[in-house]
Amino acid sequence: MFRTFFARKGAAIASVLLAGVTALGALPAGAAPFDGNRTNFADERFATVWSRTDSESVRGGRTWYWGPNAWFDYAEFYRQGENGLRTVQYFDKARMELNNPADRSGASRGVTNGLLVKELVSGRVQLGNDPYDTDQRPAAEVPVAGDPRSANPDAPSYSSFAGVATLDNGYRDPQRLGQRVAATIDRGGNLSARPDLALPETEIVQFNSVTGHNIPSVFWTFLGQKGRVLDGRIINAPVVDWLFAMGLPITDAYWTRARVGGNEVDVLMQLFERRVLTYVPSNPAGYKVEMGNVGQHYFQWRYAHLGTPWNSPEPQLPLLYASNVDTGGKHWELYRYGIGALSADRISFHDQETVAFSWRRSWDPGQLALLTDSRRSNAQFRQIYEYGPVALYGDNVWNAEIRRLSYTDGTQAPPNGPNPGYLVNNTANEYNASYSPDGTKIVFVSDRTGKPELFIATSSFGNPTQLTVSGCVNESPTWSPNGRRIYWASTCDGDYDIYRADVAYDYDSQYGVNARLVNVTNLTNNTTDDRFPRVSPDGRHIAYTSYSAGNADLALINETGDPIGPFFLSPANEEAPTWSADGTMLAYASDATGSYQIYTVGLSLRGPGPSQITHNAGQNRWPLWAQ
Repeated sequence: MFRTFFARKGAAIASVLLAGVTALGALPAGAAPFDGNRTNFADERFATVWSRTDSESVRGGRTWYWGPNAWFDYAEFYRQGENGLRTVQYFDKARMELNNPADRSGASRGVTNGLLVKELVSGRVQLGNDPYDTDQRPAAEVPVAGDPRSANPDAPSYSSFAGVATLDNGYRDPQRLGQRVAATIDRGGNLSARPDLALPETEIVQFNSVTGHNIPSVFWTFLGQKGRVLDGRIINAPVVDWLFAMGLPITDAYWTRARVGGNEVDVLMQLFERRVLTYVPSNPAGYKVEMGNVGQHYFQWRYAHLGTPWNSPEPQLPLLYASNVDTGGKHWELYRYGIGALSADRISFHDQETVAFSWRRSWDPGQLALLTDSRRSNAQFRQIYEYGPVALYGDNVWNAEIRRLSYTDGTQAPPNGPNPGYLVNNTANEYNASYSPDGTKIVFVSDRTGKPELFIATSSFGNPTQLTVSGCVNESPTWSPNGRRIYWASTCDGDYDIYRADVAYDYDSQYGVNARLVNVTNLTNNTTDDRFPRVSPDGRHIAYTSYSAGNADLALINETGDPIGPFFLSPANEEAPTWSADGTMLAYASDATGSYQIYTVGLSLRGPGPSQITHNAGQNRWPLWAQ
């Protein structure tokens, strides 16, 4: 029936698809973590700063100052930023930031370069302009130079330098002009000396009186070198403004032994506020002095759960759905579609319903996590559980620890942690939990205050903050790819409509989040129900279920609410769309065959038409693909 209707309505559907898919195929100039386009620049000013030193037109055989390309951008908390957020973009060597989008001053046109090294050594993530406004974490155990820790077990980490670094602690080194560097440091932060490494090029030629640290000739020459740069046109000029690029030195230079490319070598390292310089005498000319991979190191420290996007392919997530086929129709369990030779694989085994709602995505397949709604602990209340880390291997293995995040029925002790998410009323439902794209926050629905409202919490679920106080039903929150907005369905205008709002942060740390919704907009604003919104990977379109024709149909709008039209109309019900990772397909549930089954459809005139992918005697609903 579905295929017949699709063919019969071909002209109408073709016009809808053509209007919508032409736009769907055009990715934005910026990027987002999981839109498949993350090497694009998030802002043209980032591209200008990068191109000045690292574009192929000027770099030649010169070492990288930022790296070959960007690989992650996001809206991170910054107290003075727009809605408490600033746009950042990570490169191998550093992170670019736009604290104030309206600021286009100076040679960098408002782009700043984060104090990443200072944060890695101190463990203090700066949350705003005030240097004492910080989120305290353990100092980074990532090796400063060389291969990752698994292949570089003895190399000093950033934490190794805490005892010899200037970190608002008054530490200073004595002036050593004219001396050569023979001092060494090990992983434990212990200092010693190797006179054989006191090479002529390590002679101290500068002493910074502000922080009290000595700079050897080999690094000072690098900082002051001239070369080809792109500044509107190709010119010969100082390659970098070293204070902008590096910040002030926070340590003296030290030798160490580290594994680089699997080989153990002598490395001279010096830490600055923003960057690290390394000198490896055995390296080829032009690459003896290099910027350390501070951007990679900081990302590993701050987002350990996200893996290594600079050298990993896009995450491929399985399509999940709920089915009652094995429970005699009594409740939902989770199934995974199409792994290896399997057409379906049951992955949850409880005596009450369990339905998947969102992934915590990662470039490390062993760090995937899944948020579910479940009644497995109490049949009266829906609660939020995390399956993770999730690892998929072979044809039929699902390895995951199950962690209960919400506690509202009083049957268990609250979770451990500094701010447990325990609720005292003991009679609430918690569900529709959605991970932010960076995996650090969760938006969810709770009826703890009466009607179902939206709340936000850290990934540890500490101290949830209420976002909506509408007194109507709110459901199905979903994030924009850059973490700045959420979309959801609400009955505040009498029927379900799709809403959009910007999230404004007053505080965001590992211990808690304080946020509110601003610029709340009703995107569909009609007299029929619109439900189950999901945002496309590029953030430009929202797929949802429209009931405007009297039954459930798939529909698309853009991010401002302009309709792309019903994706297709049929006598059957099509519900709860979910996007593929590349944004080219939707999965959904349809009762076209009499019972609900899972279908997929391509969002292109040349793409695959509707295809039924589950065929069983049960009801199959609530698919989850790459949200």
